[in-house]
Amino acid sequence: MAIHQLIKSDNLLLTIPLSNVSEGADRKQIKEDLFETMDNFKGIGLSGNQVGIMERVFVMYSDFTKREKIVCFNPKITLASETEEFMDEGCLSFPGLWLKVKRPSWIEVEYENENGEVIKDTFTDLTARVFQHEMDHMEGVDFTKKVSRLRLDRAKKRATKQRKKLVNMSLSRGGLDSWLPSDAW
Repeated sequence: MAIHQLIKSDNLLLTIPLSNVSEGADRKQIKEDLFETMDNFKGIGLSGNQVGIMERVFVMYSDFTKREKIVCFNPKITLASETEEFMDEGCLSFPGLWLKVKRPSWIEVEYENENGEVIKDTFTDLTARVFQHEMDHMEGVDFTKKVSRLRLDRAKKRATKQRKKLVNMSLSRGGLDSWLPSDAW
């Protein structure tokens, strides 16, 4: 198992739509590496391309209360609710940035597990949102493209203000706290 580093949000790898998983891909190793990396960075979902794995795969929590995780190779959304809802979203590729994004409230999905078995499921609420967010990464799209320029600019200003506040609080206590990511500045 290995913990991968997150690639920077401006890296062009994040803009490339991904094809199906390669025939020779070590699915079990990819699954373990992505789970370990997601947990290391305290995420609830992580796409392979966020860490430089250019395969059509992501991992996520499917049940947050039970802490159950799934790996999704070659994922597809087969049906989506016409009802859409706004919810705050964050992304490991954009530390500290939170945006209100509108998405379908439920989805029907299809994906392959690490053994190549096709799984069909229906997701609602936060689970549906995370699946859709990670699917966007598969298509080379990130959540900043789902909001207006005005909303994005306001959110960036809030994030910068929050980082400065954290730095000032930390400095007044004698140093930067170790829990802040090094690239948060």
